[in-house]
Amino acid sequence: MPELSVPSQPTAITITSWLIEAFAQHQAGQWAEAERLYQKILSVQPDHLDSLHLLGVLAYERGEFARALDQIGLILAKDPDNSLALNHRGLALTALKRFDDALASYDRALAVQPDYAEALLNRGDVLVELKRLDQALASFDRALEVRRDYADAFCHRGVVLQQMKRLDDALVSYDRAIAARPSYTEAFYNRGIVLHEQKRFEEALASYDRALALRPDYAEALCNRGMVFFELKAPEEALASYDRALALRPDFVEAQVHRGNALRKLKRFEEALASCERTLELWPDRAAAYGNRAIVLHELRRFAEALADYDRAFAIEPDYLDALCNRGATFYELGRFEDALASYARAIAVRPDFHWRIRTSSSTIRRIIAARC
Repeated sequence: MPELSVPSQPTAITITSWLIEAFAQHQAGQWAEAERLYQKILSVQPDHLDSLHLLGVLAYERGEFARALDQIGLILAKDPDNSLALNHRGLALTALKRFDDALASYDRALAVQPDYAEALLNRGDVLVELKRLDQALASFDRALEVRRDYADAFCHRGVVLQQMKRLDDALVSYDRAIAARPSYTEAFYNRGIVLHEQKRFEEALASYDRALALRPDYAEALCNRGMVFFELKAPEEALASYDRALALRPDFVEAQVHRGNALRKLKRFEEALASCERTLELWPDRAAAYGNRAIVLHELRRFAEALADYDRAFAIEPDYLDALCNRGATFYELGRFEDALASYARAIAVRPDFHWRIRTSSSTIRRIIAARC
């Protein structure tokens, strides 16, 4: 009887071919097949660092952050100075909101490899989360010293400058990001936000349109584009943009809120009310959702229901200024002038410079009360 042949141990060339195939499947999004091949390599070579590492990256991309952290820990146990693994460990820790630990991991990576641009970028992002904006900016600047055309560093730097209210500098940084990567959708989007803040509405609109040309399903850009149209006193166009955003993301609460405002501006109050109802389904614990519905109910002259919504808003946010002012207007319509005055007085007590209309309305009501006495 012939002897059974025993398969020989895979050669280094065979393992390399498996790794190449696994990485190709990984890049193609065929994660199950990629994992099978990585595990196949590890079954014959348990300390194969590339496979261990890529399994950690795969877990991170799947949103399995704790598993990614454990997997990358296996690499670092064998190779504590692996800067690539330290960087990916930082990403997993960031996703788990362990920001101080993430920062330490990036710092370790940079101690090993000071010119590691990606680690400098990720370190900056963690410092933003920790509200250490000056240090975040310095980290992005260091990344740009290492890689002068690093589009992501320019874009993330712009976000920090925007938070620091250095809007002109932020705009320059976004423009540099776009120059380095002309198809950088997020940079066009962020640029639009800055231009909107600067009240350069036409330019903001153009920037959002550039973002949408690159990514037509960019719901946030559609919502912000609607807000620009609203500022330009074009509520029909704003409404169309919000509707497109909601067609892509039906649970996009910010788009639903702004949609209600556009419908109210168009005096389509019943539709605005339906939009407010949908907002409350998505946002049941937010004072603004009740405040917005109360405004629409006021317009529909359903004053008692409006007052009930203001009370619900105050139960969540007792010093909700807009609602205090608007409740005063509802009391006024009901002829409850003393209650209206009390509501305006409470708003002024919270913020004396809130809005000229409070003082104007208060003076009007006082004249009415005086005339009736």
